[in-house]
Amino acid sequence: MESQDRIAIVQQFGRTYRAFMAAFESQVGQPMPRWRILLALYELDGESSQKRLVERLKVDPGALTRQLKLLESLGWIARSVDARDNRITNVRLTDTGRAVTEEGLPRRNAFLNDTMSLPDDLLTALSNALRMVEIRIGEVTAAAAAATAAASAAEPREA
Repeated sequence: MESQDRIAIVQQFGRTYRAFMAAFESQVGQPMPRWRILLALYELDGESSQKRLVERLKVDPGALTRQLKLLESLGWIARSVDARDNRITNVRLTDTGRAVTEEGLPRRNAFLNDTMSLPDDLLTALSNALRMVEIRIGEVTAAAAAATAAASAAEPREA
C-alpha cells in the first residue's frame, strides 16, 4: 500500500472519530468523555475511587480530574477524601447525576443501535482491525520508548 493510501486511512479515521463524537453528544446530550465517567460510576453502583476510574476508563489522571471538577460543578458527582486513607479521593454520583445518566441511557442505546446497524461480520471485522491497529500503536510506542532509553543510557555521563 502506498504511503498516501495509509495517510488517507488515518485521515478517514480522524473524520469518522470526530463525526461520531459530535453525533454522540448531539443525540445523547453529553460529550463522550463526560458520559463515560457518568456511566462508569453508574455501573459501579454510583461510587468509585478516582484511581479505579482512571484504570477502568484508561484515561490520564489529570484529564479525569478536569472532567470530575466540571461534573462536580454541575452537581452530578460529589468527591470526598476516603475515611480510611486520606490519599484516596472517592467519587460518587449524586441523585441528580444518577438521574442524568438514567435519562441518557435510552438515548445512548438508540444512538449505538442506529449507528452500528451494520452486518455483524462487518462489525466484527472492524473491531478486529481496530484492535490490531491499537496493538500496533502500542508496539511502535514501546519500541520508540526503548530506543530513547537505550540512547540515553549510551550517552556519556558528566562527572
